[in-house]
Amino acid sequence: MCVVALFLATAVAPAFAQETSPPEPLAGEEARDQALLDAADSIAEQVSRIRGLPLLNEIPRGVKDREELRTMLIEQLHDEIPEAIFVAEEQMFKRLGLFGPEVNYRQLMLDLLTEQIAGFYDQSAKELYIMVGLPEQLQHSAMAHEIFHAIQDQHFDIGALLAPFSSQENGDFALARMALIEGDATVLMIDYVLYEEKTLPAGRALSAADIPMIAAMLLEMDTEQLAAAEQLGGSAMIGVNTDGVPSLTDSVLGSAPRIVRDLLLFPYVEGMRFVLRARANRTWTDVDAIYTNAPVSTSQILHPERYFAGELPLDVRFDASEALAEYEPMFDSVLGELQLRSWLATHADVYTHLPEPGPAAEGWRGDRLLGYRNEQDQVVAVHVSSWESEDDAREFAQYQAQIAEARYGTSTSHQTGTHGESWCLRHGPETDGHRVYVERWGELVLLIEGAPSTLDEEGAEIDPTTYLARQAVWSSLSRMPFEGTLRDREAAAREDIAEDATSSPNPHPGADDPSP
Repeated sequence: MCVVALFLATAVAPAFAQETSPPEPLAGEEARDQALLDAADSIAEQVSRIRGLPLLNEIPRGVKDREELRTMLIEQLHDEIPEAIFVAEEQMFKRLGLFGPEVNYRQLMLDLLTEQIAGFYDQSAKELYIMVGLPEQLQHSAMAHEIFHAIQDQHFDIGALLAPFSSQENGDFALARMALIEGDATVLMIDYVLYEEKTLPAGRALSAADIPMIAAMLLEMDTEQLAAAEQLGGSAMIGVNTDGVPSLTDSVLGSAPRIVRDLLLFPYVEGMRFVLRARANRTWTDVDAIYTNAPVSTSQILHPERYFAGELPLDVRFDASEALAEYEPMFDSVLGELQLRSWLATHADVYTHLPEPGPAAEGWRGDRLLGYRNEQDQVVAVHVSSWESEDDAREFAQYQAQIAEARYGTSTSHQTGTHGESWCLRHGPETDGHRVYVERWGELVLLIEGAPSTLDEEGAEIDPTTYLARQAVWSSLSRMPFEGTLRDREAAAREDIAEDATSSPNPHPGADDPSP
């Protein structure tokens, strides 16, 4: 959802608060730092040659220890993500059963910041930060990854790629764009290590994508295997522990809720696979061209054939606020195939009788999740999804009904009609209960989770909230081609960038100077 997507963007391109001058380094530290800066120059030349993209400007760079990097990123997290966003998303995760009641979302993300640091490129300041204390092999592969982000930014403008939609507005769009950015950098890092190990011949435009055995291995390995692979050491995908050893198991990330793990790993793992498939039997110039028409959904990343066929999602819009007069809107975003799959898989992990969740999310065409909260912090989630066929919609709706039955230990009532079907479940006491309502109408699925419910003495429902919310959704629902929405937002983003460039002084004077 939105915080995780913004967290990913922060890890690649944060804008930092003013930092104080560090203490004067010892002579040994000066030599160490200078050696790292010299290594960065050499690695930048290698990365540029391997990827076929020239370094257009020198990259200002600095050396920091783990604690300094952690402090800088935590300050960015506080500056960029207000507490209210964390609270809203945490409440939505808990409403949908994706977080346990004990999870503190902000603290979890702070803990991940502590763990998932190996250096980074600051897109706003156009600076590279190198972390000291890593073994040389991990240090150099991490630098290759982050240096390539600087080269990407010089050629393709990372900020403009992410600009059309904030991660709060469309978390799926943000994840798709981050998957291209991080996936490309991860393949580059793998190629860099292979060149260093002489597996790839120097001076030839080869990649892991050109070696069928290596490409097949990377496409088939699961996340745990990829995290354990030595050649991926140092990547932010897996983190580096205090001994400088790549680790996923027994880490903060490894023990985080599934949806957090899925969203944080997705840009690196599935992004890498997308780029490998895009590069297969093609050239890096072909991959470069993708940046001019970058993916807009995780469905395109998970199924590259959809990207190359030009299949775009639908922009789903609706409003249920009129029916929820005692509630305030607190969440509005697009989940997309990846998050829907993770949503289902989270419950399949707990309720093992549920079927394999992957197929139930593959027919995704578009969706939107709205959240509403009252003064008692009770949350109502309203989700509408659009699917490629009625069969796809039915599979997703049935899965949601099964999740509701498993979570609340009671059966749903099921009704069918000419154009659709519905499932309804009630849980809780008679005067303060809640309902889960699922309805399929053609290739659309509506889910209302957490609407209040009160029964009369005969056991009949007397709270109309679920019915009114249903009516409000269907009466306000629209589905539009995403292409038009994206075009309008890209134009608005370009205007904002142009206005900022003309009205704001450069906050980083000298950022183009080649000084270390």
